Amino acid sequence: MNGLKKLCAAFLTLLLLATFCACHKKGEVAVKAGGEEFTSAEYLYYLINANAEATQKVQEKLTDEEKNSGDYDVYSKKIDGKSYETWVKDTALSNLKKTAAYVILCKENKVELDKEEVEQLEQNVELFWENENYASSRDLYEENGVSKETYLKCAKNSMYEEAYFNFLYGKGGKKEVSTDELKNALKDNFFLADRLNVTFQDETDEQKAEIKTKLEGYVKSIKDGSMTYEEAYHDYNGEEQHEEEESGDELKPKDSHAELIPSEKTSEKLTNYSLSSEGYDSLEKMKKNEVKLIEKEDGTGYLLLVKKDILADEYYVKDEDASGVPRHLLKDEEFEKEIDDYVKKADFDISKYAINRFKVKKLKTDFS
Repeated sequence: MNGLKKLCAAFLTLLLLATFCACHKKGEVAVKAGGEEFTSAEYLYYLINANAEATQKVQEKLTDEEKNSGDYDVYSKKIDGKSYETWVKDTALSNLKKTAAYVILCKENKVELDKEEVEQLEQNVELFWENENYASSRDLYEENGVSKETYLKCAKNSMYEEAYFNFLYGKGGKKEVSTDELKNALKDNFFLADRLNVTFQDETDEQKAEIKTKLEGYVKSIKDGSMTYEEAYHDYNGEEQHEEEESGDELKPKDSHAELIPSEKTSEKLTNYSLSSEGYDSLEKMKKNEVKLIEKEDGTGYLLLVKKDILADEYYVKDEDASGVPRHLLKDEEFEKEIDDYVKKADFDISKYAINRFKVKKLKTDFS
């Protein structure tokens, strides 16, 4: 009986997908450009992502009454002056075109993806697809007709953006950002600091007072040299301190706990990086190597800060991952304009037959 139920369920799933994809062949090409082809399933991937982004944009602008009642129709809302459905379709196609541009430009310039990064991506996608903890997110794609293979291909293609950016502006690139430019960007937009972030959960007032006393003790000990920040960090988190193994000539930060802390304005510009600006305003008033305990404005915890000299550690200028942060800050706008111009001039062969069958309102979205 259970076997029969499973067979029926599988049949119904296939029937739904067959209805969704009727009269369209597997591997159907939706977009062609520069010798590259992108299938209708790949377009669907971008449509699903654009729909999720549109929903978020709508929710951010809801009135308090709409938020509280939950009684609103996303499809009736406008985004950037466009109807919801038009915005989603336009954004999906625009993002696919930009990805196509990255792929084409990389291949034209013989830029290859890093093998280790590709392997890591493949492992992450496999985990995403097979682990039930991600079921609702995975089902968003799978139940709409995007297979694991298509998802992986789209995710892999997205890596060409950073590859082409580094080809232009990275070390040895056609438009390499100079060391002086990187240093100035670091100095003007970031602080480097050890930052022990303590956020209260459900502690009593007495427990909060004990935490404050402990943190004040760390500050005193770090100042008089009887304790390092690293020792304080491990002590607070109840972790044993381990010596790091040397790994050849690999460039590492002098302080493994130090963080780049951008201003709020800078953080908003860094779309490729997630960096918290918490503590920036306090660091702005501190001297190098100064140690301070800062109570959060909303009373939800403390920040123990040790300000560092950002230009005293060559890692943040020379390492590709670290220097990529100020590099993006300096060149993202120029890079985006170059890609936009390329897309406008490129000859895209778009199959309306392949993409117009996908209706935004028919996308399945609720898998909670």
